[in-house]
Formats: sequence, C-alpha cells, structure tokens
Amino acid sequence: MSGHTVGLKAWLWQRISAVYLALFFVYLLVQFYLYPFTEYSAWHEWIARPLVGTAFAGFILALLVHLWVGLRDIVLDYIHPLGLRLAVMITIAFILIGSGFWSMQVLILAGRAT
Repeated sequence: MSGHTVGLKAWLWQRISAVYLALFFVYLLVQFYLYPFTEYSAWHEWIARPLVGTAFAGFILALLVHLWVGLRDIVLDYIHPLGLRLAVMITIAFILIGSGFWSMQVLILAGRAT
C-alpha cells in the first residue's frame, strides 16, 4: 500500500468520531431536556447504568481519537523541525492517554459507588 491511505484513514477516523460525538451530544440534550436531574443521586443512578457508562466510554474514546487526529494534523502542518515535532506529538500522546485513563477511572468509580 502507498502512503496515500494514511491520510484517508485519518480522515475516516475523524469523521466517524465526529458522527459519534454529535449523536451522543444530541442524546445528552434530549436526555437532559426530558429528564432533568435535580439531585445528585438521580444523576448518579443514571450514569451508573451499564449502557450509559458504555456510551460514555465510547464518547471518551471518540473524543480522544478525534483530538489525536486533529492535533496530529496541526503538528504535521505547522511544526517542521523533526525533533520538535516528535517532542510535541509525544507530549500530546501522553496527555491524551493520561486523560483517557483518568476519564475511564472516573466512569468505573461512578459505576461502583452507591
């Protein structure tokens, strides 16, 4: 395969993640409009449901993929020295991975707590 498919794959991941993010956002708007949470316990009960927790995990994953592709493209377009480009991309990767682990930990703890 040639290097041309790398850009196509990145474009596809960006679009797939954007669609999921948009659909999830619409779901949240409808959910909060129809069933507004007036107490923490009601919100916690909702977020602790397995389907909702899984959807939130998918949202976090889609957000991280979307961020990575977008930031990677910006770095590749505007940072030309190879060493600096590599350092910035590694820094972004560590920040996104750390944010992903932290977010998943919050979701797991929200699902366990009573």
